[in-house]
Amino acid sequence: MDETPDNRLFFLINRSRHVLLKWADAILMEKLSVTSAQLAALFILEKEDGCLLKELSRGLGLNNSAITGLVSRMEKAGLIEKRSCLEDGRAFQVYITPKGARTAALALPLVDQFNEFASEGFTPEEMETVCRFLSSVIHKISCAQTRPA
Repeated sequence: MDETPDNRLFFLINRSRHVLLKWADAILMEKLSVTSAQLAALFILEKEDGCLLKELSRGLGLNNSAITGLVSRMEKAGLIEKRSCLEDGRAFQVYITPKGARTAALALPLVDQFNEFASEGFTPEEMETVCRFLSSVIHKISCAQTRPA
């Protein structure tokens, strides 16, 4: 394999996201029968149980069709419960079930292991820079009013 540093930032971010999620999903499916997207939803619901479906969608960065499929699969697996919103009959609220809460708790050590593995070989200062960079990218893109030509 070529040892020349690859400076194609967009490619590297995209590729690292892909391999990281594929790897994590395989482990999470084997150990807990959930995907990383489902786990992210459970983590949000632990903090915001009963949030509106659109709020969960926003928190995960998913569009309507993607959140509908995700919630449907999670409901079928007994991880969450979807209920009509009392204030707005057109809206739905999403609640974590006891099974979902157990799954989220069991996943915490795995997530810690994922983070440790990914940061292996880097100093705390280097990891702080990586985290600051990634947070900056998220913020810049989320706040961008224009798109590149």
